[in-house]
Amino acid sequence: MGATLGGRPLPTLHKCPRHSGTIGAVSYVRRHWLMFSLGVLGFLLVVLGLLALPLRGVPADASAAQDELTKSVTALGESQPDQGWKHLAKARAHVDDVTAVTNGPSGWFWGLMPGVGSGVRDVRHLASAMDDMTSALEVAEELYPEVSGEDSKLLDRGSVDLEVLERAVVSMEQIGDRLRSAQDHLHEVDGTNSLVGATTAEARDSALRKVDPAVAGFNRIEPLLGQMPDMLGKDGKRTYVVALMNPAEMKFSGGSMLTFSHVDLDSGTLVRGRVRDVVTAPPLFKQFHWEPVEGNTFATDGARRITHANIAPSWPVAGEETLRAWEILTRMEPDGVIALDVQALARLLDVTGPLEVEEVGTVTSANLVQLTSGDYARFSLEEQRKRKRLNKALIPAFMDRIFSGVDFVGTMLALNDSAKGRHLALYLRDDDAQEAMARLGFDGDLSDTDGDYVGVFTQNLVGSKADYFQQKTLTSDVKLRGDGSARVTLEVTLDNLGPASMPGEMHAYTDPTLEVRLAALLPKEAELVEAISSTPAGVEAVEVSDDDYFGRPFVTQDVRLTAGTAAGLRLTYEVPNAAVLKNGTLTYRLDVDPHPTVRPENVKVTVRWPPGFTATDLPEGWESVKGTARRKLAPLSGVSSWTLRASQ
Repeated sequence: MGATLGGRPLPTLHKCPRHSGTIGAVSYVRRHWLMFSLGVLGFLLVVLGLLALPLRGVPADASAAQDELTKSVTALGESQPDQGWKHLAKARAHVDDVTAVTNGPSGWFWGLMPGVGSGVRDVRHLASAMDDMTSALEVAEELYPEVSGEDSKLLDRGSVDLEVLERAVVSMEQIGDRLRSAQDHLHEVDGTNSLVGATTAEARDSALRKVDPAVAGFNRIEPLLGQMPDMLGKDGKRTYVVALMNPAEMKFSGGSMLTFSHVDLDSGTLVRGRVRDVVTAPPLFKQFHWEPVEGNTFATDGARRITHANIAPSWPVAGEETLRAWEILTRMEPDGVIALDVQALARLLDVTGPLEVEEVGTVTSANLVQLTSGDYARFSLEEQRKRKRLNKALIPAFMDRIFSGVDFVGTMLALNDSAKGRHLALYLRDDDAQEAMARLGFDGDLSDTDGDYVGVFTQNLVGSKADYFQQKTLTSDVKLRGDGSARVTLEVTLDNLGPASMPGEMHAYTDPTLEVRLAALLPKEAELVEAISSTPAGVEAVEVSDDDYFGRPFVTQDVRLTAGTAAGLRLTYEVPNAAVLKNGTLTYRLDVDPHPTVRPENVKVTVRWPPGFTATDLPEGWESVKGTARRKLAPLSGVSSWTLRASQ
């Protein structure tokens, strides 16, 4: 029976022979649309699964690459290049596996997908940064044999191959480009993807903690790269004075300059001048007059000896004073001065090995300072000849070791350590070259900070060796106000740790009594409130002049200490710009310049925050205690700068 509607039969529909197949197919699809859709979806899932499959291995390969890169850098830092390059090769294999995926079809496809795309793009940037860092190390691997390997031709018999140097400069620039590219990729990591954002952000921040210092370090060294050929005499002879300082007889900038020489560099070839000291060249140490550097408050107007040229605490001033004196005494036209003390030489011997000195024996990094500055028994009056022989051997040894090519990388690291402790300084009259030294921290200048500052120095007044036994302790108590100003109390304690009785003959030169002028340089625009001196003789107020040293007020006090006694100087002063307040955060900065004595100064700092402020960011070695930030009493390792933050 046919179909009906409302009791009436419906008309019969006849199939069209021409379209019967199409209508049947459509009817089939309509009847089975769910199965068809599921089939298409299944096919797409298979395709997507195949595209996503390579991404599954990325985390493991990336982790392995990071591990190998870390091992490579560690090995290189420990002067184990062979191990470092092996780890680098393994890192490259893992990095290539990662970038093959992140830069391949899978990575690009998923990088366009909603929801996951931003995370995949972050991973791609992380992989590219890792590739850049690996490439930077690979350039270093290619460079290493030329500058520091056994077959290195950069340094040979006291000369520098300028062609090799220029190739090395190009390689260093390539390394810098790679490091900056890695930094750029890391800054492109957004780290906010809902699926992997936390992971990529953590990886980014971890990598930046390593890459940022590397880029900053390269930025410091980059200006020097362009200056080195000229400094080594590519375009004409360069002459440099070399001054050896004795830390047992201190001036404000370092030890007394008691031994001198000079070196000429012409087209990379080094020629050493003769070594001069009081015995072999008395005229060099005569009293005479030269024009002091403008602004050098510590220079006297009368006749001086070249040994007093470094009375200024900063080497851009002390260096120019030294060169002015040298010009008059020798009729030379020097381009710069290299000043170093026996601690710097000892650090260098730690890398390059011991010296053999006639009548003295084996000189090592462990005994050099003692032999030259502290061995009273050995250097009695009749033994002075041996000490002079040792001193005369040290400057040639320094230049020979620098240009020997033995462990070039280790040598540069040793020099950097010495410069940080102000045991080594270079002053160059060429402005661009001097700026390059300043960027490296080799210029021996004082901090130019406008914030809080501590710099305490001494000058030997009698020419004895008693500074070998001095020990300074600096305690700074900083009470900050909400506007960034502060009242600071700085307490300086000077101890004479010398023995009460000395072996050998006692005379003025070996008398352990410490007679010095103590100088404390204050922050810029600081206003002194009180200055109190305490000595074994009693306590008294210190008379203060209105002089300043290139914008820094200072206080001086003459002190005489027998062995086993101590003196103190307590200064209270206002610092208008100790901290900066911005958006509810108080940022305090303290710079401390060391005095390169045999025993480094001990430093303790307490920063008292204003009411309502809590420490949010403290440097390593500091702790937060009941509204204060504290650095416990500890030796100062070198030039130091600390930034602390507290918020309301």
